[in-house]
Amino acid sequence: MIKLQKISITGYKGISERVDIPTNDFNVIVGKNDAGKSTILKALDLFLNNKQYISENLNNQTGQFTQIELFFSPNNTVITIDENSTTTFEQEDIINEDGLIHLIKRWDGTRIGKISPEYFIVRKSFGELDYFSLTEPKLIKLCRDNGLDAEIGLMTNPLSGEEHNNVEKRQRLKEIYIERNFEFEFIEEKLPTSGQTRLKKTELALKTCLPRFEYFLADSPLSESDSTIQKYFKDMAFNVIKDGVDTDELEDMVKVKLQTVLNSITGKINSVVPENEQVNAKINFDWSKLITTSFESDGQQGSVPLSARGDGFRRITMMSYFEHLAEERNTDHQNIIFGFEEPETFLHPSAQENLFQKLADISSAGYQVFITTHSPVLVSKSQKEDLHHVAKVNGVYQYNHSVENYNEIAEDLGITVDNQFISLFDSSKCLLLLEGIDDCNAFIHISNMYFDNAEIPNKLEDMGIALVPVGGCGSIKHWVSLDLLSTLDKAFYIFLDSDKTNESEPSKNTENLIEYGFIEGSQFSVSRKREIENYMLPTALERIIPDCSITFTDWCDVKKVAKENPKMRALGASKIANKHFSSLTYRDLKATFDPTGEDDEFLELYEKLVGLTNEA
Repeated sequence: MIKLQKISITGYKGISERVDIPTNDFNVIVGKNDAGKSTILKALDLFLNNKQYISENLNNQTGQFTQIELFFSPNNTVITIDENSTTTFEQEDIINEDGLIHLIKRWDGTRIGKISPEYFIVRKSFGELDYFSLTEPKLIKLCRDNGLDAEIGLMTNPLSGEEHNNVEKRQRLKEIYIERNFEFEFIEEKLPTSGQTRLKKTELALKTCLPRFEYFLADSPLSESDSTIQKYFKDMAFNVIKDGVDTDELEDMVKVKLQTVLNSITGKINSVVPENEQVNAKINFDWSKLITTSFESDGQQGSVPLSARGDGFRRITMMSYFEHLAEERNTDHQNIIFGFEEPETFLHPSAQENLFQKLADISSAGYQVFITTHSPVLVSKSQKEDLHHVAKVNGVYQYNHSVENYNEIAEDLGITVDNQFISLFDSSKCLLLLEGIDDCNAFIHISNMYFDNAEIPNKLEDMGIALVPVGGCGSIKHWVSLDLLSTLDKAFYIFLDSDKTNESEPSKNTENLIEYGFIEGSQFSVSRKREIENYMLPTALERIIPDCSITFTDWCDVKKVAKENPKMRALGASKIANKHFSSLTYRDLKATFDPTGEDDEFLELYEKLVGLTNEA
């Protein structure tokens, strides 16, 4: 399956000069209003969905043309150009100098009315000796001119004894050309709109491989009537009918019933129209159109269709559909790129966190995802390599994928010292940077329990230590936070989940923090277990749900285990720490933070924080 690797845009909307946009599996486009975030999605929609181009799309500084280029990794995708012969883009050299499928669409924005693009593909060409588009007679002649009939016996495959097909002939010519160091170049070749040439057949083969682009605008209604959802269920219904029902027999029965009436109507039409306008009755079947789906909720006023519910509820329903796609994880799924404009619209911040996970799961399932967003929640959870920052500087479109200055993104999103950290800086001596709010609540509880049992002389809050949830190691919020700390010279210590799946596995978070210049032991450490949930003893949880036989190790994904275990779902699944960590007793905590009685993990962290507050 081919995969999008890069987009290039020239002369389109706010983009005048060419902008190259490398793409990942998950892409988060950030910028202020009117910076041009959605331009990238609209360019994909224009190219892949053949949307109508209008002259207003032309950037008025570029003169005449809008040009959009897409680059795909071919991944040895099997295609058929010549009848009964399969090949690949790589074999046919339908790739550019970087080994990518390079497609170009160009619109003349100076024209009036409907504007169709010129469509090009970049490929390797050997000039006058080029074999790609030759008919079979000319291809055979070129083989003979290059001595191949003498080498392999009148174009017969010595292994099979059968005559070489055209794909094999071209492959053999390619080998000879390489051996003889024949010159070649990469050319832009216009794809024809009609005909039966090999180039037209190439364009048809290409159509079967290109991904479908599902585009959801910021003001999209996003209901069950959306064509994407309906197509999914209709295709499923059609496949069930096709596999389980003798549709031919049903169609014959329907035709017999309809034909008499249709013949009568047809006769009446033909009796009053000229002979050259006579009509024939035709019956067509599309089984997929027999079924539609809908969601309704029951209330005091009766059934309420989803289309009548609030926008936030409908967006949650839509995202649940995409979550289903992600859970299928079918390696043979259709090639789809999903584009979402501001998917967080109408959603509460807590719902935005769930939204992000659904989007990430779609990407993990093998689909490519693009989102534009103003949400600090979504951006804070994104990996920095997935961020695309767009801006307008003096009216000029600027794009940046190698984001280093996070303060610019922070300002675009409204993340500032004033609204995020000022109260913490005013009142605290030291900041303890933790991964999430569950970790913050857990450490407050641990501190209280250890203080109540005389293990520590002061609680964390009494020491002037503020607990700040900063997100994961790669999150933008984390690094924005550290930039602010460095600027304001505030003491801090980082404690993150190890995220290890076994004891001997190195922690990726440790490696990343060291790579970013932090010193293990004096500026940061990671948990000895996988994450905070692993510090909740199964025996302690059994007090909440007796006889539920809960078992997990120090390295299990406890949230996943809880979600998959019916007995544990009552504990809150992914919210298990949020709901139940505060029920752990002092004895529970000592058993998990100091299992040997000689090396208490919390006390070790506590002593580091004492040292930092004494220095402050």
